[in-house]
Amino acid sequence: MSLSIATWTGTTASDSTRFPTLAGHLRAMRAMLGVVQHGSTTRAAEAMHLSQPAVARSVLQLEQACGLPLFMRGARGMMPTALGSQWATRIEAMLQHLSSGAAEAQAAATLTAPRPPLPQRFAETVPAGHLRALMAIAGCGSESLAAQWLGLTQPAVHAALQGLETGLGMQLFYKLAFGTRLTPSGEALLRRVKLALAEVRGMDSDLSAWRGEIRGRVVVGVLPLSVDIFLPRAVNSLAASHPDIEVRIVDGTYESLVQHLLSADIDAIAGALRTDTPADEVRQLHLFDDDLVVVAPAGHACLRRKCLQLEDLLQWPWVAPLPGTPADRAMVRLFHDRGLEPPRGSLRASSPTMTLAFVLQTGRLALASRGQALQDDHGGQLVMVPVELPSTRRRIGLATRALSTASQDLELFLQACRQAAAALPVQGR
Repeated sequence: MSLSIATWTGTTASDSTRFPTLAGHLRAMRAMLGVVQHGSTTRAAEAMHLSQPAVARSVLQLEQACGLPLFMRGARGMMPTALGSQWATRIEAMLQHLSSGAAEAQAAATLTAPRPPLPQRFAETVPAGHLRALMAIAGCGSESLAAQWLGLTQPAVHAALQGLETGLGMQLFYKLAFGTRLTPSGEALLRRVKLALAEVRGMDSDLSAWRGEIRGRVVVGVLPLSVDIFLPRAVNSLAASHPDIEVRIVDGTYESLVQHLLSADIDAIAGALRTDTPADEVRQLHLFDDDLVVVAPAGHACLRRKCLQLEDLLQWPWVAPLPGTPADRAMVRLFHDRGLEPPRGSLRASSPTMTLAFVLQTGRLALASRGQALQDDHGGQLVMVPVELPSTRRRIGLATRALSTASQDLELFLQACRQAAAALPVQGR
């Protein structure tokens, strides 16, 4: 199993140009869905205005690419196999994303053709090579670099990008002295193309599962507080049972991670669940409840006080979270609810682990998750200060995209997180 941990710095060129192999069979996928919907290659060909041999060849090409039958053929027509049904659902979602991408790009455009093509028509006709060029130019920033990544000539990449603009009847790219950038319409289309390709990667995961091979990649965005009391155990369990699943962990603000989730740059967000999340786009899985506590090193002077109140703790130095982070907002809200100004020292830490290290080594106070303090008290060196912190209970869990079916590798990751959370010494699950 491969595990990488990093701060989110945006989509890299290698991520953006990572084009699923199956996506090269986009035309065959459309033909397959037509056969599923109409029951035979003949009726699908009539509905799609293609020849019957062309549809039949496309279906056979896709079956050869995956090495498994997608249809059961009989005198009355063709019925999809179980894998074929799974793929048809994902292909339909993929085409819907492409159609929505075209519509959203047109809505964001300032200048369009007098009669721009219908969004559905774009989804039905856009070549895979055009989508690959879009992903490459978004990640690389110039046609020459995109051409190098794709192993194509610069004129070929330019022609593909022009084909996209022609197919939608609008400008998708700015040509600048230092490279090529996407217009607002191009950004709208890119987001939906990423979601469409996430469905194709889901098809690849489905195929691996049918072959008895569990592999894939899960990218998880993490929020501070509470996550490290269950996520490491979940990832370790997943690694032991499915070593061919790669897990990549990145951190960032909630707002940035949600945007990356909805653009298919990440697959899940782990941390405190929110009530302001768009329910039609984000699915939330509640794992357990946790609250905040004040922690101190054993022997701290505050522990000798009786009937401690929050305001009493302001006389000692604190380790504060970075400004603007969820942990910082929680601290500010906690003190403001008591009519107090939060501690404002010169020492700030960017992660729970670093915060606790400063507490233990400098004697400062800090906020921490109760679950974290219960799970690792550093051999009795870390102590929870007996002061009530009302209204700090939070629902901890995972957020995933609601508009797609979880791939096999993502589902296994979610299952590992459920099991790790169930084993926590946290009240209120």
